[in-house]
Amino acid sequence: ATRIAAEIGAHYVKTYFIETGFEKVVAGCPVPIVIAGGKKLPELDALAMAYKAIDQGALGVDMGRNIFQSESPVAMIQAVRAVVHNGETPEKAFDMYETLKGELAKI
Repeated sequence: ATRIAAEIGAHYVKTYFIETGFEKVVAGCPVPIVIAGGKKLPELDALAMAYKAIDQGALGVDMGRNIFQSESPVAMIQAVRAVVHNGETPEKAFDMYETLKGELAKI
């Protein structure tokens, strides 16, 4: 479906991450792929999904409710940014999330 969307004119495709075979989805699509965040996940799980998607070829993420329904949306978006743009591991990004969440709670 991603390839077909590209063939009929999409400049990029937003799709869901799948655990098995996502790299084949990316390889078969001639335009960049951005993953949808899907249902709300625990923060570490959401960061792991973003990491795996980027590692397997996605160009970006649209995490939606995994950010705005987080206990600290500002900290979560910074953690997601660290994964997507800085290549941080989910564990390091989660530590960053926890630290920022604590600092922001003091404000």
